[in-house]
Amino acid sequence: METIVQIMKKYDFSEMETLVYTTLLEKGVMTGYEVSKQSGVARSKVYNVLEKLMKKNLVVVNKSEPKLYNAISSDEFLSRLEKNVKQDLSILENNLGKIKEQEEEELLWKLESYENVLEKVEHLISNASKSLLIQIWEDDLSNELLNVLQEAEERVEKFVLILFSNAHNYDIPIKNYYIHGFEEEKLQDFGSRWINVVADEKEVVFGTMDSSNYLIDVTWTHNRAMVSLSKEYVKHDAYTLKIIKESPSELQEKYGKDFEKIRLIYRED
Repeated sequence: METIVQIMKKYDFSEMETLVYTTLLEKGVMTGYEVSKQSGVARSKVYNVLEKLMKKNLVVVNKSEPKLYNAISSDEFLSRLEKNVKQDLSILENNLGKIKEQEEEELLWKLESYENVLEKVEHLISNASKSLLIQIWEDDLSNELLNVLQEAEERVEKFVLILFSNAHNYDIPIKNYYIHGFEEEKLQDFGSRWINVVADEKEVVFGTMDSSNYLIDVTWTHNRAMVSLSKEYVKHDAYTLKIIKESPSELQEKYGKDFEKIRLIYRED
């Protein structure tokens, strides 16, 4: 019930209105007194709530005494709500689309929460038309995100995904992706997992997230330098992983079984 109440609030239904409507939906025809008793809404308020629901066409009343109230079916309500939402979205799309967006390419925008990060990432992936370059951890691949990734892979010309996983779970329904495999070393470098999504070489979501998704330091930007840097980071990873995949024996012989020597890049005295 709590979930229903929270969702209904988004569509301008108070908690008491939701309680009254769902009570009538479940119990059927009732008097105002019975609605109050069954729903828990005070008798002094229930008639006002019923009146509001009648104006919203969720409740009907008979024409004789005593007054009896009944709820419209959930199918009718949901159908009407869907129609209204589609109409509103259509109006917004037509009108907002006429407003020229002023983009500030140089600024870096902070994404405040884990939910904001995933919403922005999903938006970038869903709207990319030419290319997608991605570094992402298995932890952040929800079913919804996997679905839009699958669609994007079929749609865009250039698609590369680098997959990281602490548990080494690399089985995902994507065709063109590279298994990183050096998560422990990379976590030592970064201190936490990260995300990097470059869409159409125009905008990027890049930053780090802790294991609890509480400490978020993720940026979204059109900044050309940041986009270029993030793009090259993904491509460099892909180049390296492709070489390792195609010539493992030779590289292990030179750099060690786990390629540990490849990380010795600083001057040795």
